[in-house]
Amino acid sequence: MTSIELGELVGLLAALAWGGTGLLVRGYGAGLNAMFINAARCGISGLVFVGLWPILANRQPIPAAAWLFLGASMLFGLGLGDSLYFEALKRIGVSRAMPISMAYPVLAAIGAVVLLHESLGPLAAVGIALTLGGVYLVAARPRAEAEKKLVVGSSYWSGVALAVAAALSWSCSTLALGPALALVDVPTVSAIRTPLASAVLFAAAARSGVMPSRGALLRGRVPALVLATGAASVVSTGAFVVSVALAGAGRAAVLTATSPLFAVPLSVLLLGEPGDWRIVAGTLASVIGVILLAQS
Repeated sequence: MTSIELGELVGLLAALAWGGTGLLVRGYGAGLNAMFINAARCGISGLVFVGLWPILANRQPIPAAAWLFLGASMLFGLGLGDSLYFEALKRIGVSRAMPISMAYPVLAAIGAVVLLHESLGPLAAVGIALTLGGVYLVAARPRAEAEKKLVVGSSYWSGVALAVAAALSWSCSTLALGPALALVDVPTVSAIRTPLASAVLFAAAARSGVMPSRGALLRGRVPALVLATGAASVVSTGAFVVSVALAGAGRAAVLTATSPLFAVPLSVLLLGEPGDWRIVAGTLASVIGVILLAQS
């Protein structure tokens, strides 16, 4: 097996782990605030990345501009984007929230054209059209009986809006992360962004009064959920970095974008979420669109 083939396998592992995170939050996080789940997940993975930093990083000085870009990427991505996505998962399920939010590469590409003056070719235009068409199919309101089984705690469209907002936040994070990676290495980025995100999220959760009590933290499935989402975060982030190193950023981005292909069928089979032809067609169109965009 060549290094590229190994990198491709690891990239698929990253996609599977990110899909697994969504299934865990949807299946077992109903009684917990999305901000707290995200804070705990980042805290566990942050400890791992800080521990690995002395071994993997080049330990070069970090320029002031890198701190600015890393802070913006952390706030938009791990802080705001992931929290919005987790809340969307709880409201409208994995089968809809994931394909909608995975449209963020399209928004990032459009932002790169506007802000960074990058160009998009015909293949990218086809990819954007497919992705947006897929999002439209997935976001279409389900039948009344399906919506009763799907929606938790609020209206259907509020969940769709949260997923769209997550995609927008992730696109802003991606635009800020690019300049940061030009200044510092990947292990340093991971060791800075993830623990800082955890600290900010815990502070925000405490200030908002959504932190669970100490007794609730030790009750039932909560400890297992926190540990499992933290472990999945380590696998998804670490595997993505390895995939970039072995197979290149383009292949890694394409493979990570396949996560809905793992998560959506499992959400229907394991969590009993309603599925129909719109979900299937929309998910496939979104994934193929992101792949075409990445290839361009």
